[in-house]
Amino acid sequence: MAWTFLSASAFAQDGPDAKAEKPAPKEIIVGGYLNDVQVIDLKTHSFLADIYVWFRWTDPELDPLDTFEFMNLHDPEAHVEDTWYDEPKKLPDGTFYNIIRHQGAFSTKFPLDNYPFDKQELRIIVEDAEYGSGDVIYVPDETPMTLGTEISLPGYNVGKPVMRITDQPYPTRFGDITKEMNEPYSRVTFVMPIARPWKSGVVKGILPISIILLCAGLALLVHPRYTEGRIGLVITALLTLVALQITSASDLPDTSYLMIIDQIYLLSYAFILIVLAEVVENTWRKDEAQGNWTKAIRRDRMALIISLIGFAVILSLILKLNLG
Repeated sequence: MAWTFLSASAFAQDGPDAKAEKPAPKEIIVGGYLNDVQVIDLKTHSFLADIYVWFRWTDPELDPLDTFEFMNLHDPEAHVEDTWYDEPKKLPDGTFYNIIRHQGAFSTKFPLDNYPFDKQELRIIVEDAEYGSGDVIYVPDETPMTLGTEISLPGYNVGKPVMRITDQPYPTRFGDITKEMNEPYSRVTFVMPIARPWKSGVVKGILPISIILLCAGLALLVHPRYTEGRIGLVITALLTLVALQITSASDLPDTSYLMIIDQIYLLSYAFILIVLAEVVENTWRKDEAQGNWTKAIRRDRMALIISLIGFAVILSLILKLNLG
């Protein structure tokens, strides 16, 4: 699977004579091979990866391996890095070459608005820590870069990987008065898009909730004279729904916004409360007190049909508004 490349515009020099006064930045050719992705942890916004990154350059005074850094390491002390050559290898075309293999956890913010129908990007970010993009810039290798043939992420579909090269400015001199404010640095971002299959979201997210709601709705098909049994069935469904929500949220981080799954749970609670209200209301009607159950049964069935239709319509709106 080939990587595609998205290039950012070059950093503009200040002043009309800037190009004449300062030489062009030195180019470092960068490539990558993502060998494996092992674990995705939504709760800590991290993933374990095994990646090869190589550099080629022409200036013998440069060594990118001495100045580059990974910008989004998670738990840096647990990372392992190996360099293929102790000294840069000189290739027949006169360029210098070296490659590293890096294994460890990388941090990336996972937006969970659409969970359990979410799409994510696994990012590995490389940047030169010493030279700004006025001195050194990264350019993509001409040879294709690929994903490992054995990469497989259970529960996700893997999309077409992308390598982005951009200029990253920083609004600080980092205490060095010889540097310019907002000086940009060349940055390479390796991106592997992943998406959760919609079938997985339906089976693991919506289906269990739907079964619980159907069980609660069945209380309206139980004869109205069995008030205690009807209430018990609804309350049991409510407690089961609460337990299911707590269990499903245990692997997710705390968020300040409502995910799709949260909206579905809120809708489900509303459905159960409506059913419970209908059951309780029946106990106060004169028809039931006089033993006239026909009207009560008709009202229960009508309430069940309206509630189910309302749930289906609102659920469709939630999915349409969030997923387009």
